[in-house]
Amino acid sequence: MKKYESYARVLPWFMALVLSVLLAACGGGRDPILGSPTLGLGVVSVSVTPATTSIPLGGVQPMMATATYTDGSTRDVTASSNWASDTTSVATVVPTSGVATGVASGTSIISADFGGKSGSAVLTVTSATLLSMAVAPSTASIPVGSIQPLISTATYSDGSTRDVTAYSNWTSGTPTVATVLQTTGVVTGVAVGASAITANFGGKSSSTNLTVTAATLASIAVTPAIATVPVGLTQSFVAKGTYSDGSIVDISNTVAWTSASPLVATVLPTTGVATGVSAGSALITATAGGKTGSATLTVTAATVASIAVTPAPATVPVGLTQPFVANGTYSDGSIVDISKSVSWTSASPMVATVLSNTGVATGVSVGTALITATSAGKSGSATLTVTPATLASIAVTPAQASIDYGFTQPFVAQGTYSDGSIIDITKTVAWTSGNTPVATVMSNTGVATGVSAGSAVITATSGSLSGLATLTVLAKKGPDAVDLGSAANFVILAKSGISTTGTTAIVGDIGVSPIGSTAITGFSLIADPTNVFSTSLYVTGKVYAANYAVPTPTTMTTAISDMETAFTDAAGRATPDATELGAGNISGLTIAPGLYKWGTGVLVTSAGVTLSGGPNDVWIFQIGRDLTVNNSAIVTLSGGAQAKNIFWQVAGEATLGTAADFKGNLLSQTLISLNTGAVVTGRMLAQTEVTLNAARVTKP
Repeated sequence: MKKYESYARVLPWFMALVLSVLLAACGGGRDPILGSPTLGLGVVSVSVTPATTSIPLGGVQPMMATATYTDGSTRDVTASSNWASDTTSVATVVPTSGVATGVASGTSIISADFGGKSGSAVLTVTSATLLSMAVAPSTASIPVGSIQPLISTATYSDGSTRDVTAYSNWTSGTPTVATVLQTTGVVTGVAVGASAITANFGGKSSSTNLTVTAATLASIAVTPAIATVPVGLTQSFVAKGTYSDGSIVDISNTVAWTSASPLVATVLPTTGVATGVSAGSALITATAGGKTGSATLTVTAATVASIAVTPAPATVPVGLTQPFVANGTYSDGSIVDISKSVSWTSASPMVATVLSNTGVATGVSVGTALITATSAGKSGSATLTVTPATLASIAVTPAQASIDYGFTQPFVAQGTYSDGSIIDITKTVAWTSGNTPVATVMSNTGVATGVSAGSAVITATSGSLSGLATLTVLAKKGPDAVDLGSAANFVILAKSGISTTGTTAIVGDIGVSPIGSTAITGFSLIADPTNVFSTSLYVTGKVYAANYAVPTPTTMTTAISDMETAFTDAAGRATPDATELGAGNISGLTIAPGLYKWGTGVLVTSAGVTLSGGPNDVWIFQIGRDLTVNNSAIVTLSGGAQAKNIFWQVAGEATLGTAADFKGNLLSQTLISLNTGAVVTGRMLAQTEVTLNAARVTKP
């Protein structure tokens, strides 16, 4: 046994001597054995910690050896020391690790020898016996795929406690939910659920309840893990998060990047792009959610051995750009992105140009060009094929437009292509309105229509590109329209009768009430079998009278009442925009939307009158006596004005002369007379009768 111990003490020093000689021949290393910054420094002393400690019978105690060098530096040499116990009957120690075990009550000196120096500590083994075990934490929760180290603590008869995690036998009650390493107490979540984890030591046991939850970020790996870059160049790092369920996600842009040695290399905190500052090494770290990952960046002064340009080959449309990357392989074997430090050239600048300091090429014309990166006498190339131009952007004109509601606004879409050309693509884009209650747009023409007052964004889209314009729809002008109620359902409505001579043409329904159908003359009425209405060759619509079958009598009574209400409404509108316009003769005038009042009659001669306004603008004419529209007189509508929004309230008779062309809703308190060839776009609503002579009346 003593002979064995003698060999055990001598052998490590002999091996250390051999290794030192070998490493010295190779240029050294980190430590006296394996190579370190302490190469060539002498060991001043070795200290062992803890300096004094005690353990119970069967207990273990890891010891630590620290070497102090001639330059004042210190280093953990536990694993490089030769350990021994002076009283192995009391305590033993593992020669290579310094882990001591209590064998019997008493005291033993534990020593560590390193570099010709030694240090020691006093280890006392008590007679205490194991009373109980406790596992901590008593309850725990981990995500799927994550680990939870558990600690088992032994309590002894003398009241002392010891961490016996590494010496316990660990088991899981439900290994499908969580597994546990038998000798370490490290638990791994397998599936969502719960499991009891038990530690057994020295005949005693204790358990903890473990809950396994859904996956969380478990670790971060930074790549490349080891990178090399010359001073002044950059190195992009990537952080990939491994989640507790094993999934791996690129989280480069969500971690916080730091450099442990900013004098050697800096790193952008949000991108992971590091820049070499001076020769040396720097630890680049990515941090997120309490997890970190690191990579080592070595900054060298190496020279370029070769250059590779990527992508090779590449394709780009005329007018667009293609960034190239130059990767330099250095004499030390490192590969670095040197795109911004090389000189870029194009062999065919008529086909493609390239920015000399960035490697960004631009297509000029269809063809191929060789793009070359050169640095320090080395070069690399890639072929760029330039294809015809593609659509780059869309502009809609006019960018700002306004119309009255009911009006239309054509928009034009112009496409700017990658070669800078601009083409009208109005009919090839898809048009949409962002506010259809305000404005609609024809999807294939770009013609928008105002629906109501407000603003709408009009968009032209082709592929993933779009252009915008804003359309403002203006509110109507003039007074509020007169509500005709159910009278609006009729093109001619009278209380005393409707008569015609000659070939009259009416588009819309006509009716009389309270008088019966005998008051409708000249129409050659044809009774419907239901007797609810009649038809006529002269009417494109239906004919109603108060004496027809239900529900016609009620319908007609309501319509006549609504007609009278509308007349009263129109006559009662206050605050006219003008009174006695033209002294009653409005011939030759152009009249804007509004309320106009005359105490006399109104005359329109063959010079006609023009009503100019938008499609939703309103005119109300309050006429105190008769309305006379002379032969061939024309009521002209301009600017989109519509007959349905014009109201002629006449207290006397209304006479439309031969070949007169009239527009609007005519509400007469007495007779309405249409002479030969008179044309009306509107409604004839008379509180007595309506007479026609080969006239045409169309409901607006």
